Amino acid sequence: MRECQTCKNCFADTVATCPNDGMPTVHTIPGDGVLEGKYHLEYRLGQGGMGVVYKARHAYLKTLHAIKIILPDLVGNDPQLVTRFRQEALAAAAIRHQNVVSVSDYGVINGNVPFLVMEYVEGESLHDLLAREGRLSPESALDLISAICAGVGAAHHQGIVHRDLKPLNVMICSDRPSMSQAVKILDFGLAKIKSGELLGSFIQAQTTGLMGSPYYMAPEQWADEDPDSRADIYSLGVMLFQMLAGDVPFKGSSIPAIMKKHISDPPPTFASLGIAIAPEIERAVFHTLEKTPSLRTASVEIMVDEFRRAIDVTSNIHTTTGAGALPVSTIRVHTRPAGSKVFVDNVSVGESQIDGSLLLEGIQSGNHFLRISHNGFDDWVDNVVCDGKPVDIVAELRHSQPDINAIPRPDTQGLPGATLISERPLSMPPTPGVQTASGAVQAPVVTMPPVKKSRTGLFLGIGALLVLFVLGIAGVAGAYLLGFFPGSKPIANASPSPSVVASPHTTPTELPDIKADLVSIPAGTFRMGRNDGQPQERPEHEVSVEAFKMDRTEVTNAEYYEFVAATGHKPLPADWVNGRPLEGKENFPVRFVNMDDVLAFAGWRSKRDNVQYRLPTDAEWEYAARNGSDSDLYPWGDGFRPECAWVDQSNTEPTAVGKHSCPDKWGVSDLIGNVYEWTSSKAYLYPGSGGAVKESKEPRYMIRGGSAFSKSSGDAAITSTSRPDVPASTRDKELGFRLVTK
Repeated sequence: MRECQTCKNCFADTVATCPNDGMPTVHTIPGDGVLEGKYHLEYRLGQGGMGVVYKARHAYLKTLHAIKIILPDLVGNDPQLVTRFRQEALAAAAIRHQNVVSVSDYGVINGNVPFLVMEYVEGESLHDLLAREGRLSPESALDLISAICAGVGAAHHQGIVHRDLKPLNVMICSDRPSMSQAVKILDFGLAKIKSGELLGSFIQAQTTGLMGSPYYMAPEQWADEDPDSRADIYSLGVMLFQMLAGDVPFKGSSIPAIMKKHISDPPPTFASLGIAIAPEIERAVFHTLEKTPSLRTASVEIMVDEFRRAIDVTSNIHTTTGAGALPVSTIRVHTRPAGSKVFVDNVSVGESQIDGSLLLEGIQSGNHFLRISHNGFDDWVDNVVCDGKPVDIVAELRHSQPDINAIPRPDTQGLPGATLISERPLSMPPTPGVQTASGAVQAPVVTMPPVKKSRTGLFLGIGALLVLFVLGIAGVAGAYLLGFFPGSKPIANASPSPSVVASPHTTPTELPDIKADLVSIPAGTFRMGRNDGQPQERPEHEVSVEAFKMDRTEVTNAEYYEFVAATGHKPLPADWVNGRPLEGKENFPVRFVNMDDVLAFAGWRSKRDNVQYRLPTDAEWEYAARNGSDSDLYPWGDGFRPECAWVDQSNTEPTAVGKHSCPDKWGVSDLIGNVYEWTSSKAYLYPGSGGAVKESKEPRYMIRGGSAFSKSSGDAAITSTSRPDVPASTRDKELGFRLVTK
C-alpha cells in the first residue's frame, strides 16, 4: 500500500502520484490496502510510538472503523509480539462499556504485523481540549474524570490494567449529548505490553510536540514492576492535576529527569502555581499521586467519590464564563512580607510566593472582601470590585506594634500596572491621601521627627495620671450603680449591657457569659439509613439510641470566641479578623475548626459547666434529625421545604443560627443546611453495605447535615441520611459543630 505524505490518503501499490494534490506517494505497509479482503484503509489518522492508526471502511457493511497496525520496526524485533498482542486483543474485546472504544476484530498481515479493528469515533482528544482550554473548572474536570474512570473501572473489574493512560488516549466524541457518553478511552489493546516499550511514545512526542507517556507513569512503572490498577489511578491523578492546573505536575528535559521527579518529588501545590483551589480538592487530587501504591486512592470509584465530595463540601470562589454568565476577573496580588496568607470573601485562596506575588484567576464579578494575614502583622483588608478587568493589589502589612518613627512606604517600582495601594489595618480608618482598593482615599504615612525631652512632658504625664485616677473612681461608682458588684442593684433607667458580642472593637472582658442551650432527646429505636439513598446511606437498618441532650443550634462564633479568650487556643478560624469574629457575625456558626479544635472546645466547656460534653455519634445525630422512630427524611417531615433550611446558596455563606430553620420535634434547629457538623464517629459503612472504607493516612470522621452550598434536589440532595466523611485535620468554611451530653 502507498500513502500520500501530504493529504494522508491511502492508495494501491500501483498509484505513484496522489490524484488529489499531485504529490508522489510512498510505500508504507505490505499489501494492497485491503485487510483480509474486507477492511479498506482510506486515510492515516495518526501515528504513535507503537503503531499507525487508519480510518477504514468495511467492504460489505460499509461501516467505519479505526484500525491500529502494530509495526515491528517501531517496537523492535520481538518474536512473541504477535502472540502476546493477540491475547491482549481478546482481553480488550471483552471490555464492553460506553466509555471504552470497542474492539471488534483482530488479524495479522503476512504473519508478523498484527492489527486491531476498533470502533471509529469522531471528535478531539483530551490533549487537544486541554491545549485549547488551558485549565478547567473543578466541576468540568469532575464531568470528564467521572466518565474516564467509569471506562477504566470497567476494565479493572475484569483484571485489565491500561498502563498508558494519558490525554492522547482519551477521545471526546462530537456527536454525543453529554460528557458521560462522549468520553472514549483508547488503546486497551496494548494494556499488558511492558511499560519500557511505551517509552517510544516519548520519542514520538519530541518530534510531534505531543505529550508522551513519561509524564503520566506511576513511580512503580519506572522500576519495570508488574503494576496493578493503582498505576492507572496515578496516571488519572496526573490528568486530573493537569485539568485543574493547566499543566502536568512533573516535567523535565529528559526521561531520567522526569523519572526522578515521579519517584521522589512531591507534586507542587496549586498555590505555588498561583492557582486558587479549595484545600479539600487539593487533598483529593494529591491522594491519587501518592508514591507508595498502598497509600494511594484504592479504586477509580473512590477517586471519583472523593473528588465529588471535595467539590460538594468545599465550594470554590472561582467560576467560568458561559451563556448569560458575568465576566470573570484576574487579581494580581503582591504582598509585603512574602508568604502572607490571602483570603477572598474570608475563603483561603493560598499564600504569596517568595517574591510576594499571587495570581488569582476566574474571580466572579462583584464586590469582594480581600484580607491578607501574616504572623506578627496586622491584617490588611479592603474591598475589591471586579468587573471583568485585571486588578492589581499591593498590600503592605504593618507590624502588630509598629515603630511610628520608621514606617516604610509601599514601593511599587518593578510592578507594572500596580494601581491599587493600601496599608490600612482593620483597626485604622482611612484618611485623605492615597487611593485604596475600595476607592477610598488615605493619607500618606508621615515620618515623625524625634521628640525632644523636656520638663513639660513630665508635668503633662503627671496631669494625665491624675485625670485617669479620677475617671477610674467614676467608673467604679458607675459599675456599682449598674449592678456589676455583688449585692448592688442596677438603677432603674440604666441601659442593658450590649448583646452584640466580639466585634472588631470589643475585648474578651466585654463578652457576656454564654450558657449552653440544650434540648433533651429521649431514648429510642429507629431505622437508620435508607435503601434508595447514596451508597454510604445503604442499607436501612435498625439502631437503638440512649437518651441524650443536644445543643439547640450549632456552636456560634461568640461562644467559640469566649473559649479562645479563656484559653488562648490557636489557630483561630480563618474568617475571623484581627483575632475575633467579624462584626455582625457573632451569632453565625463557627467554621474552619478541625477535630482537635472541637475536642479542645468540648474540654473547656465541660470544665466551665461541670458537665461532660462531646460530639454526637453518627447515629445520635441522625436519630435527632429524623425525629427518632418517626424516621422522617427531614427534621420537619418527609418533604423538603425551602424556608426550613439554609441551602442552595451560591455563595456558600452561612447565616445566623436558627434564622432559617425548622426544628425537629424536640426543638433542635439547623440540622439541615447552614454548615456541616462534625460527629464523633470514624468513617464506617453500614452492616451489609458490601463496600470498603477508603484508606487514609489519618482518621476520617462522618460529617452531617449539609451546608449553605448543599443542594435540595438532584442526586446529591442533602437529607437527614446524607453522611460524607472527611479527614480529622479538615478546616473548612462549610464545616462547624454542636455538642451533646447525657
